[in-house]
Amino acid sequence: MHNYQTILVAVDFSPDSEKAIARGKQLAEIYQAELMLLHLVEEPTYPVFEDISLSGASGIWIPEIADAMIDAAKSRLYALAEENGVAEERCEVFSGFSKVDIAERADELNVDLIVMGRHGHSFLEKLIGSTTTSVLNHAQCDVLTVTK
Repeated sequence: MHNYQTILVAVDFSPDSEKAIARGKQLAEIYQAELMLLHLVEEPTYPVFEDISLSGASGIWIPEIADAMIDAAKSRLYALAEENGVAEERCEVFSGFSKVDIAERADELNVDLIVMGRHGHSFLEKLIGSTTTSVLNHAQCDVLTVTK
């Protein structure tokens, strides 16, 4: 059995991520591990339709909107952390362009286990892939998905 030292819960503020936080807390107690909460803010881009490639419309990034989104996410994450007894300094909100960034950030933080909720797949997620699938495919550590 693996001895987890750092457990990261990927939070998207859905009911599934609340279940993931509960499971992460449970595992952190069992393994006496450090518990971290992480939220990825997808960097907002607005399409520029004059430059359409095979990968889709390119976009422009507006830093002010990204900053406001990060600030709002921090407030929500810190409130969840307080409700669950997680220190604010063990929470991180970061921005990125890809679902792969969650797995990459977990690797940078030397996480042993990522815990996350698993959502039903919308039509768009079936086409481009879910966040859970992306993390499962790119994480260098164990990943636990919490079902309903």
